[in-house]
Amino acid sequence: MRAGDLARRPPVVAGLNASVRDVARLMAQNAVGLVVIADEMQRVVGVVSERDVVRAVASGLDLSSPASKIMSSPAVTVDAEEPVWRVAQLMRERGVRHVVVTRAGSLYGVISIRDLIAERSALLKLVELSQL
Repeated sequence: MRAGDLARRPPVVAGLNASVRDVARLMAQNAVGLVVIADEMQRVVGVVSERDVVRAVASGLDLSSPASKIMSSPAVTVDAEEPVWRVAQLMRERGVRHVVVTRAGSLYGVISIRDLIAERSALLKLVELSQL
């Protein structure tokens, strides 16, 4: 299975001028834990996770501040053709719960740790590969 097969599409995206409040609202409206920050050409600039928003609130950051102040950049990305086990490996290595999927350099989708857990065949393949 490839990353592109598992990626949730379309990803939830905010522009470079989005505020922290805008991003939090998008998360709530779309029931997601990550918003991709992209430029006008839909190139990934960074990502904002629920954790980033919680840290911003806890630190007293003005929620009208640009989301770029709290985003992680560069985002952890994989090409849509990468195997799903590579996504799991990246999540573990980088300590993240989401990976952005690109295709030919353009934004394609997002895979969350929940997506991996829900995909039984992906888990079975991960177990098989770990036994090699």
